[in-house]
Amino acid sequence: MPANNYIAVIEKSVRVLEAFQGQREVALAELAARTRLVKSSVFRILFTLERLGCVQKVNGGRYSLTSRLARLAGDYPPRSNLSSLAAPFMAELLRRFQETINLGVLDGGEVLYIHVLECSHPFRLAAHAGMRSPLHSTALGKCLLSRLPRPEIEAILKANPPRKLTPRTITEISALCKEVAKVRARGYAVDGGEDSHGARCIGAPILDPQGHVCAAISISGPAMRVKPSCDKEIAGALMETCREISTLLGYTGHLTDKVLLGGR
Repeated sequence: MPANNYIAVIEKSVRVLEAFQGQREVALAELAARTRLVKSSVFRILFTLERLGCVQKVNGGRYSLTSRLARLAGDYPPRSNLSSLAAPFMAELLRRFQETINLGVLDGGEVLYIHVLECSHPFRLAAHAGMRSPLHSTALGKCLLSRLPRPEIEAILKANPPRKLTPRTITEISALCKEVAKVRARGYAVDGGEDSHGARCIGAPILDPQGHVCAAISISGPAMRVKPSCDKEIAGALMETCREISTLLGYTGHLTDKVLLGGR
């Protein structure tokens, strides 16, 4: 094969990836020493790999590999790994907003909660891993439906007929499809007392490498604390958090899907 087909920068990039040698975190200087490349070259390679979601910056400028490489090899992380990946982001949301943080997935036509961080307020929305909720009345549920084709949404809702849980619950399938379309357009969902009296919840979707919603995160609390006036701040934080998690999972559509993932 002609030598001019050989792309040296790809070889250097592979050398940088191999230099992690299974370690969780490696410093720039150490990677340069292991690859015998100049630090400026290694930095540019790492910068590109970070933008592509293959590496991430961690403690004090060190670097670690993300799960995207495993995803490209067909090794999709199980739900337990998704919980572990999302946990520190959820903890930061809890610290910032002091309300319950939920991570849920679509399972059997319902929302399945796989990780929950409860706030410390005496009056709070209680939830726990393993709990299930309807899709039609929750912010998590609306997010989980937000990227499905309309016929699939209708089929799911017909198989799990929406029940009137409060006076605010949307039960008409055509109205729910319009609500889900709104969620996709703006990038977040709101449950304004549709699932429980006196409760409000805001959620945003997490995307897999193919751009499908694989999970969603929500912030829930009493309506007297999670007020509509807080929606912009909470929704912005949620979308940014879900964008970061989606990138770590291997989603690279941020250049073409800025609205959904809170891009600028």
